[in-house]
Amino acid sequence: MRHHAFLIPGFFGFSNLGDVHYFRAVRETLTKDFAARGHELTIEGVTTFPTGSLVRRARRVIETIVESGALEHADAIHLIGHSTGGLDARLVGSTATGLGYEAERRALEKKLRTVVCLATPHYGTPLANFFTTIYGKKLLYFVTLLVFVGLWRRPVSVAAGVLGLGYRLYDLLGLNETMLRQITNQLLRDFTPEREREVRQFLNSVLDDVSLMIQLTPEAMDVIRRSIVALPDVRVVSYGTVSPPALHMLARKSLRDLLTPLPSVIYGTLYTMTANATAGYDYHTPIAPRGLDGLALPFELDPTSNDGVVPALSQIHGEFRGFVRGDHLDVVGHYQRGRAEKQDGADWFTSGAAFDVERFEQLWSDVTEVLLGAPVVSRA
Repeated sequence: MRHHAFLIPGFFGFSNLGDVHYFRAVRETLTKDFAARGHELTIEGVTTFPTGSLVRRARRVIETIVESGALEHADAIHLIGHSTGGLDARLVGSTATGLGYEAERRALEKKLRTVVCLATPHYGTPLANFFTTIYGKKLLYFVTLLVFVGLWRRPVSVAAGVLGLGYRLYDLLGLNETMLRQITNQLLRDFTPEREREVRQFLNSVLDDVSLMIQLTPEAMDVIRRSIVALPDVRVVSYGTVSPPALHMLARKSLRDLLTPLPSVIYGTLYTMTANATAGYDYHTPIAPRGLDGLALPFELDPTSNDGVVPALSQIHGEFRGFVRGDHLDVVGHYQRGRAEKQDGADWFTSGAAFDVERFEQLWSDVTEVLLGAPVVSRA
């Protein structure tokens, strides 16, 4: 059976820039797991609009599916969305009208089997309220820049480059245009002209369009989530991510980590903002936190619990498979896999979740089983 999976990034993510793939570790793991089970899998990354509206992003997913030839050649199509990418996937796999490509969507309806949502803000995130402000747009630009550069260079080196400009850590929360230009120039100084143009173009799109941030607020998602109705034969699955509170993380940091604390400051800032629940707009009803193996996890959940970007209780929708102890970027492969000076991948959300390759492979093995038709399990 020929399976075709589409990986959809969130607002921090991209499919690829040059030869760097945002979902590299996910691609490798899914390909390995499918081969081990004797199934053929083709994977496509969706190059989407980082902060464009949900409708605009969903249309781009449909365009990618059409351009890939999957409607003609695949036996089963699966959409896997990280963060906002999960909402894009839900919208494409829904009865919603007005997305265009009506004939193609009718063909897709016959082959679409699964929508997987990972760390997705189904009920919105308070962080989006901040990112719609002038300061928030600049902080989003800055964090996205660090995620990009961390994929090419070691995060410790990047931190040294930023702090070497003479800024105090709390200055990064009040970024102005001059600071952004200096930091961008510093971090992109070793890039080739072609790669630098790609990155700058992507980053500028973050400043130019905040339509998505407006839609991801808890107030807006309270309306949007109720209007997305899944197609009858599409299996909608969600996974949650949750990481330690910022103060707990700082208490566990080593002296070496505290000497280069930029990733910790970023995580702590985003976690605190995300924990600020919006009055009058509730998330999913609190549940007992259970892992993918069904066993209870050693913490409680409340509306403040989150992964540094999305509240944990906002991530529950459809068939909920369980929680992964990790931060927002850990679960798509951006976690530390070695000593800091010899790190494989970027770990800009230094959360103290102690995420590792065992958890990563457990998560994506479960996704593989879901795509191949594992029995329905819901822990919501």
